Amino acid sequence: DLFHQLVAGADAVIETSAPGAAKDIGADPRTLARVNPGAVIVSIRNYGQTGPARNLPATDIVGSAMGGHMFLNGSEERGPVRTTVPQAYAQVNFQAAVGAVVALYARGAHGGLGQHVDVSMQESMANAMDNAQQTWDILGINNRGPGSGRMVSGREGPRYIYETADGWVAALGMGGLVGPTSGAMIDWLAETGEAGPLTAPHWRERLEVVQPLEPDEQELLVGIMQKFCRTRRKDDLVREAQARNAGWAPVYSPREIVESDQLDARDYWVQVRHEDIGETFVYPGAPFKLAGTPWRQRGRAPRVGEHSEEVYGDVLGLDPDDIVKLRRTMVI
Repeated sequence: DLFHQLVAGADAVIETSAPGAAKDIGADPRTLARVNPGAVIVSIRNYGQTGPARNLPATDIVGSAMGGHMFLNGSEERGPVRTTVPQAYAQVNFQAAVGAVVALYARGAHGGLGQHVDVSMQESMANAMDNAQQTWDILGINNRGPGSGRMVSGREGPRYIYETADGWVAALGMGGLVGPTSGAMIDWLAETGEAGPLTAPHWRERLEVVQPLEPDEQELLVGIMQKFCRTRRKDDLVREAQARNAGWAPVYSPREIVESDQLDARDYWVQVRHEDIGETFVYPGAPFKLAGTPWRQRGRAPRVGEHSEEVYGDVLGLDPDDIVKLRRTMVI
């Protein structure tokens, strides 16, 4: 049929039907391998092709929960929360793309034969948990959502998000007050008269070495940082902190990202014309730059069936009358 004719000339086929359903329409990996032994067949599933959960339905929030990612977000008071942007969908598609590229590369080393790439959304999320799995395996500690702090070996570490006069800043290491930059940060606070007791020699010695802080020590440092940041603009804070070798960053809103000087200097944002509605919109550009084969924006995403004539006519060689008949019978 038409689908198998397209598969016969394809390098890769991506299918996302429920396990078992693909076979009913001739889209299962074994059938497609017979049609085109050189094709890489990528199956994207909620839980993969096998296992007791293989037929269960799922959405992005389910993938985040079942993959463990949700447990690492949130706080002790609120419990686990989902990341606003659909991370489970993004992760499974990233892993599918990587798997497809690896399989295409391997095809050249194995006589031109393709293979089946079985991708699980749950496994993709479990693969994106940083060191949480190893912390459990080695230390028997379950990391959890640390709120505005950072989880360190099962303990909620210092706060690293601070409110400013115009938004928020991210400042690891208690804003640089703990570790090698502590002296420079204490000096900064002292210059404005806001260092409190931190100028004392024993505090300077205590903070210079990275080591766990007692709850009352954390409370003191957090209080100083909160008061210091709340009256200043985030870009001013970050500029001065970076000058003192502290890793601060402004927390940008979507509007501020679009207006970013850094992204503008790299020509990241692109204008895309939607000729069908007579509007032009700002789109994200490529997240990488290729020196030899530069990426370019070729236009808006196609509408469903927009290129049917080109695909069935130019690729499969059907004449216009055949395509009209297929449309009338709702085949395409």
